[in-house]
Amino acid sequence: MRQSVLQSGRKTAITFVLILALSASAPAFGAPTNAEIEAKQAEAEAAQAARDTMAAELEVRIEEYNAITEALEQTRAQIKETQADLELASLELEESQLRLAERANNIYRDGGTGMLEVLLGTDSFEDFVSRIDLLSRINRSDAQIVANVKEAKAQVEALERSLETREAEQISLRQDAEQRAKTIEADVEKQEQYIASLSAEVKELIAEEEERQAKLAAERAAALAKSTASNSGSSGRAATDPDSLGVGRSDVVAIAMQYLGVPYVWGGSSPSGFDCSGLSVYVYNQVGVSLPRTSYSQYKVGQHIDADRLDLLAPGDLVFFGTDGDPSRVHHVGIYVGSGNFIHAPQTGDVVKISSLTERIASRGDYVGASRF
Repeated sequence: MRQSVLQSGRKTAITFVLILALSASAPAFGAPTNAEIEAKQAEAEAAQAARDTMAAELEVRIEEYNAITEALEQTRAQIKETQADLELASLELEESQLRLAERANNIYRDGGTGMLEVLLGTDSFEDFVSRIDLLSRINRSDAQIVANVKEAKAQVEALERSLETREAEQISLRQDAEQRAKTIEADVEKQEQYIASLSAEVKELIAEEEERQAKLAAERAAALAKSTASNSGSSGRAATDPDSLGVGRSDVVAIAMQYLGVPYVWGGSSPSGFDCSGLSVYVYNQVGVSLPRTSYSQYKVGQHIDADRLDLLAPGDLVFFGTDGDPSRVHHVGIYVGSGNFIHAPQTGDVVKISSLTERIASRGDYVGASRF
C-alpha cells in the first residue's frame, strides 16, 4: 500500500496533467465553440478543480501515513533497545543472586559451622558484637543489590510493555491512515475517469462544431463564388490548377506568429504597428518575397485559390475579404495558419491576432479567395 500511496502522490505532483487533455483537444490556433461546448468545458473545469482538491487531501493523508510509520519505526527501535537492556538486567540479576547465594553458602557451609567459627573465634564481647554487625551489614548490602537489580529489571519490563502497547496503537493508526488514503486514492482515480470522459465529450462536440462550421463556410463560399462568376462586372481571378499549386509557406506563419499582440496602426508596416496589408508585406519580405502594398493589389498576384476551395488552403496563403463578398472590393487580408484559422491585423484599437476563417465566412460571408506565393 505504501508504494501505491506514494505512486499516487507522484501522480498528483503531475497535478493538473489531465486538464491539459481538454486544451489538447482543440486545434493549434483555437477551436470553435458554442453554448453546449462551453457548458461541457465548464463542467470539466469544475471536475478538475474537485479532483485537485481530492489530490491535495490525498497528499495530507500520505504525509499522515508517513508520520505514523516513522513514529512506529522509532517505537520498534526503542523496543529493541529495551529488550537489550532487559537482557542485561536479567544477566545482572542472575549474577547478583548467584553472588548472594555463594556468600550465604560460604557463611553457612557445613550446616552453619562456618558462622559459629566466626563468632566463637572472637576475643571479646565487643569483638563478637562487631562481627555480628559486619555479617548483618554484608547480608543487607547483598540483599539490597539484588533488590535494586530486581527493581531495575521491573522498570525495564514495564517500559517494554508500554512500548508494545504504543506499537499496537500506532499499527492501528497506520492502518486507519492507510485505509483513508486508499479511499481518497480510489476517489481520485474515479474523478480522473470522469474528467477523461468529459474530455472525450468536449473533443467530440468541438469536432462536430468544426464540421458544421466548415460545411457552412464551404456552402457560403461556394454561393459567393457562383454569384461572383455570374456577375459580368466581377474583377475576380481565374483559379490556378490545383496540381500546379506550390506547397505553401509555413515559414511565413512562423514569422507572423512572432508579432501576435502588436497594435494595429493605420498605414503601419513594421513591428511597432501593422495594418492588415502592412503585416503581410513585412512578413513576406522576411522570406524574400516582395508584395504590393494594398490588400487589393495583393489579391491580384500569386497563385489564386477560389473561395469555395477551402480544402486547398495551406499555411502561409494570403486570404482576402471583400465587401459583400465582392472581389472587386477587397479591403482586408490575413495569413492562413492552418486548422481553419488566420492571423491578421484586424482594425483600429485591436492587435495582431488569430481568428477563425470558417467562423468569419459563416457569419460575414466576405471571403473572396486566397493567393499562394
